[in-house]
Amino acid sequence: MGNYELFILGSLCLLTLIVVTLAIVWRKKFRTMHGMMISMFFGMNVGLTAGVLFGVTYQGNLYFSTILSMAIGFLAGALCGFCFGILSVLEGVMAGLMGGMMGAMLGEMIIVNQSINLIQIFLFLSISTIFVIIILKSSKETKIENKRWFLKPVLLSVFIAVYIIAGNSLAEKNGELKNSELQHSGHSSTINNTEGFNKNSQFIAIETTEMKYSKTKIVVEKDKPITLTLTNLDKIDHDIEIRTSFFNRIKKSEHNHGADKNMLHLHAAPENMEMLTFTLTKSGVYEFYCTIPGHKELGMIGRFIVS
Repeated sequence: MGNYELFILGSLCLLTLIVVTLAIVWRKKFRTMHGMMISMFFGMNVGLTAGVLFGVTYQGNLYFSTILSMAIGFLAGALCGFCFGILSVLEGVMAGLMGGMMGAMLGEMIIVNQSINLIQIFLFLSISTIFVIIILKSSKETKIENKRWFLKPVLLSVFIAVYIIAGNSLAEKNGELKNSELQHSGHSSTINNTEGFNKNSQFIAIETTEMKYSKTKIVVEKDKPITLTLTNLDKIDHDIEIRTSFFNRIKKSEHNHGADKNMLHLHAAPENMEMLTFTLTKSGVYEFYCTIPGHKELGMIGRFIVS
């Protein structure tokens, strides 16, 4: 778990403390229905924020990310609802569980860049619970005595925006640093591992990032050794599978699970590189794709064109 994930979780913890404190201080000013509304709003949005965060962080393990997200949504909704009574606790808990479950499913299906935008939206909505509390605590008879009153929500909104933008900047820097380090180590490893190959070998390097292959159309020659490297720059597993019986495997990776005579399979763990050497013995077009559930449908597919 990186700096951005810790930033979001820390923000949710701090926000929960603030919301609970405000609810305790002003709880006498709220009706039962108000307490239920605040608890539901807070539990749902915290659950969604945590759900998308864990869903994209632990893609491929939906059960684990769902349990974590539901636990955080449950806790946030329960703590907020506890300030107002048993009905508010039930409302907050159910909303938190629902938000965590939906968020985790959403995080499982999207790429990292999309998740950051959604996390920002849900985090802003979670912080907006403070606005909801302030609005509901004010009676209908309350009058605005001075136009400067409007500066309070405006300044608070600006502060929230700056806070979220700073977190987004942290995420981008963290991601760029990791990708840079991985690409450097990956290219170095590639050079060292290919020095001994025959000059007639065909070298194909494919990288995976944000649920995409860097190459989707590859032209090779029949009966000529192909050295294929798969560098996984994402935080989830990826692989390449080619369904054909017209090949000869020369050298396989330790993580190659393709013992089947009718397919070639190359698997790369998150932020790792694996390699496979083989020849294709018949001209034609061979489809390759990622076999991790849902990845092919998101566009992780390509073609080997054998001349």
